Amino acid sequence: MQSILIPETEIVLSQFSDAAGVYDTYAEHHRLIASKLLNLTCNLKPKSLLELGCGTGILSEGLNLLFPDAYKEFTDGASEMVKFCQSKIPSSKLVSHNVLDFEKIEGNSKYDLVLSSCALQWVRDPDSFISQLPSLINHGGYTAHAIPVKGMLFELEESFAKIDGDWNSIQYFSGEKWIDLFYQAGFKIEQSFTDDFTVFYNSPMDVLRAVRGIGASLSNHQEASVVSPVVLRKALNYYSCNFGDESGVVPATYKVHFVVTSGGNK
Repeated sequence: MQSILIPETEIVLSQFSDAAGVYDTYAEHHRLIASKLLNLTCNLKPKSLLELGCGTGILSEGLNLLFPDAYKEFTDGASEMVKFCQSKIPSSKLVSHNVLDFEKIEGNSKYDLVLSSCALQWVRDPDSFISQLPSLINHGGYTAHAIPVKGMLFELEESFAKIDGDWNSIQYFSGEKWIDLFYQAGFKIEQSFTDDFTVFYNSPMDVLRAVRGIGASLSNHQEASVVSPVVLRKALNYYSCNFGDESGVVPATYKVHFVVTSGGNK
């Protein structure tokens, strides 16, 4: 049975901090997703931007190159992630780094562009967060986000479901649900589409190692179901038999919705 968990912020941030040193090793899909998001924003000309959930700086590096003359603030709630980002992109008059839980952000500063890549799915209260997002945007500004959505890692989900095994997941919204939240907050939708990013791994266990390697495991959450070794073995065997090739290589599909918005003031 699937257990849908509400992200526990302190645990999530602690796990991401612990994973900072190896994060880039497992983040092939994040590089693909960031590249797509950069392509969607390359025609914008912000004088200032804010990245929410910068991680180790995968998107940040691209933003720094794409907008060299803009003031850029890279933030993450996981302190070790911010340190790794800063090691790649040193602070300067045009670059700052801050440890920031963006769910608690106040709109004291405004930006021409606010972005996030694979971060908003961890928000505990998406409705409230999106409704407050306009307070960060300058008049005439934009937001751009890549958000994992329903269907994320469907091969893994199906493998547990088919054997009736216990497993844990956060609540992934559909792309349509996210668009509705932005619309209700007063944003104009400039671009909106869902895309799949398929990464191949040597085995189903390597898919799990990638999830854990970036700090996205849910096993430490208080309401998480305990997945027994027997259930895990059956699920991974199903994964291998139904999705793998003759050599054992398996796909993992990361389903992501991209949205670029303008406005935000009703």
